[in-house]
Amino acid sequence: MKLKKIIVLVLVYILSMSASYATKLPEPIEKYIKKEVPNTRVRFDGLITTPNGTNYLPVFPAATNRAATAVVKETYPANKKFSQYPDVILFENNFALLKLIKNKQGRLTVTASKNIPPVIKAGVLPQDLLVPPGMILPDDMKIVLGNLKIPLISSPVNNFFQQDSISKSKPVYKKITPLPELKNKTLLITTLESSSVNVVPTDSAEPKFVLKLNGLPRFVEPVSNDNYIMVATSGKTFIDVADINQSVLAKKIDISAIPSEIVLTKDRGTAYVSASNEEAIFVIDIHSMALLEKIKITGIPKHMYLDEESGLIGYIDKTSGNVYTLTTAMPYINKRIAKVGNVSKLLVSDNKVYLLSRTENKLSVYDVELQEMIFDIDTVVKPIDMMQFGRKLYILSGTNKLQIFNMDDFTMEIAITIADKGFTKDLVKVPDSNLVLITDIAGNNYYVFDVTKNRVVQTVPTALNINDLKIMNVSVK
Repeated sequence: MKLKKIIVLVLVYILSMSASYATKLPEPIEKYIKKEVPNTRVRFDGLITTPNGTNYLPVFPAATNRAATAVVKETYPANKKFSQYPDVILFENNFALLKLIKNKQGRLTVTASKNIPPVIKAGVLPQDLLVPPGMILPDDMKIVLGNLKIPLISSPVNNFFQQDSISKSKPVYKKITPLPELKNKTLLITTLESSSVNVVPTDSAEPKFVLKLNGLPRFVEPVSNDNYIMVATSGKTFIDVADINQSVLAKKIDISAIPSEIVLTKDRGTAYVSASNEEAIFVIDIHSMALLEKIKITGIPKHMYLDEESGLIGYIDKTSGNVYTLTTAMPYINKRIAKVGNVSKLLVSDNKVYLLSRTENKLSVYDVELQEMIFDIDTVVKPIDMMQFGRKLYILSGTNKLQIFNMDDFTMEIAITIADKGFTKDLVKVPDSNLVLITDIAGNNYYVFDVTKNRVVQTVPTALNINDLKIMNVSVK
């Protein structure tokens, strides 16, 4: 994975004119491609990537009355199937695929013009295509560009993509030996000191790369099996989508409001995004990276939480302090549950809303149907985050305590001391494990907590004061 390039390119917001729609390949051709080479990925702008990293550009016919089929009409070299990776594939309805190759100077291009049939040169590339950095095309393929800004071979330079320099901090920590569950993973870490997103391998205490965003990050979320990162920054009305495999800023999803929080469905195929300046929740399809719907709601949401099992969203209206739920299946039902004080965390489970009050040091339980509180209990001072494992709630306080609440009999089972000093802030689940990372905003470390052993099993030093942390199931190369 060439993550370094993506880190550079996320610095530059040069794709603000990207189309908001997704390019769809003809269905028979997409099926043919994936049958010939299983696990081939078709990006939302049409770029085709095989498991070995070979890329193809789709070229749509200028005009055709023929239905799309997967019948191959011509290839270069001749008589090849897609699984043999030819430079050119022309289908019966004049839809075509052009393989990206490198020329002698190392720049991305396609095969020599003489190998490309004229009917392909009269076609058109997807107009929302994200052009791979440094790519050039033969001079007689100007028509195929449409409105895309891709230099031809005779162009002196390709200035469409600009790269900024990356400053790398000096190593000061020893190499970390991560637990097996954290091996070959990557952390995306933000701090309160800068607008950067630090990319930290789990075997290191220091960032390997830095994403310097055009504003303070509101959220950073890996999606699509960590093939993409969705990023929202303060004051911007769009969400940037970065493609990790292609090392490019792939798309902007403009929601015409300032995105503030994001939650994902259990299958991670749909994202729900709240805005800091609108009474709405925006629905985004992760596969196409397109805005599907804008759901009008009561209040401006904060502390948004999606119950993966029921699909029920809970949130606090930041203006009134009212607690609401929203069904994610139509007809959307937006229900006021209660009015509360200073809530630090909200969680929805089993048709109940669990609320932490940082000022009152309480956990309160509300019944969604009854729309009233059915239970409350004191917590340790400054409860700030909570997470569900099975039928237990793990409640984290800023005083370095972790309490375990039994959701069946509503009892507080145990309080565990995480550290002697610091300010513990967030619980972050390690995928497919019984481990949770506990961040410390006042110290340069994070703790690995095992919920089966109910204890910290590793303390990891970092070069950063962690404000927010996300885990990617990929390693930085």
